[in-house]
Amino acid sequence: MANKAIFLDRDNTLIEDPGYLADPQAVKLLPGVELALKSMAQAGFKLIVVTNQSGIARGMLTQETLGKIHAEMRRQLAEHDAHVDGIYYCPFHPEGTVPEFAKDSDLRKPRPGMLFWAAKEHDIDLTVSWLVGDSARDIEAGQRAGCRTVRVRTRPAHHTAPGEENDEDVQADYTVRNLVDAARVILRSPQKKPSPPLPGAGAPAAPRTKAAGLMEDTHPVAREVGAPAIPEEAETPAPDEGAGGDSDDSAVRMEILKYVRQLARNDQVEEFSFVKLFGAIVQVIALLALLIVFVKMIGSRLTEAMLWALICIALQLMSLTLFFGVRRK
Repeated sequence: MANKAIFLDRDNTLIEDPGYLADPQAVKLLPGVELALKSMAQAGFKLIVVTNQSGIARGMLTQETLGKIHAEMRRQLAEHDAHVDGIYYCPFHPEGTVPEFAKDSDLRKPRPGMLFWAAKEHDIDLTVSWLVGDSARDIEAGQRAGCRTVRVRTRPAHHTAPGEENDEDVQADYTVRNLVDAARVILRSPQKKPSPPLPGAGAPAAPRTKAAGLMEDTHPVAREVGAPAIPEEAETPAPDEGAGGDSDDSAVRMEILKYVRQLARNDQVEEFSFVKLFGAIVQVIALLALLIVFVKMIGSRLTEAMLWALICIALQLMSLTLFFGVRRK
């Protein structure tokens, strides 16, 4: 039986995007990514990264550097017992400055070439699979491959990246804030039944045949061959189809709930501050000074009242500075 998969964009979906990432030391997982990946893997999904890397064609980084970047991403995932099953990238761009890669390619999103290729190599049924990404080109690639799609909105809807002028013309099946929310949507959605094979074909569906053609007329570097994130024997096995679906979903919800609760606890810890406590004490003293001002005015001691009024103002300013200073941090 064919596998089901979740195709994942890399930048702004799995890791932070500083713009043409070229330094392995700058790799930083987005919050909750490792939890989301573990949840989806436990539900039986293959996890496949598909990423445009035109920086290679533009001479901004080499394939060797890209390999180190992906190795670092895998290492950080492995620290949390998470992994991806494959990484596919497109180094081509028609406006590139490196002759070897300065051309158009069916692998480059929004074309679905990388998804077709991965489907052939990992025996994936695209009709029961998903694509998660942050851009219109990601969503279009998933739709053209026959997958359901989830868009991660990491930037305002009115902001469009270069080449995405028709950003809002491409609508995903779901739109969420991050990969944790995407995992929740996918795992709660009714699972489609695998599509039947084409009549008279006893072999793979059309997209997989197209993938084989792509491998013949494109550069072989579009596949990341590196070692798996964690040893093969340590990976979480996919559950049998049709068995334990409800229990898997419950386990996933519990993991996501733990993550949310941890965030809430962190927020509560951050809320307490000795600076805030001191600011509250100063505020109380300022109120007492204001009371003294009224008493002095009633007793016609205007000079003393003015002095206490100045003290009250100074204390009030100090209190406000303490409170607003903490919030800015």
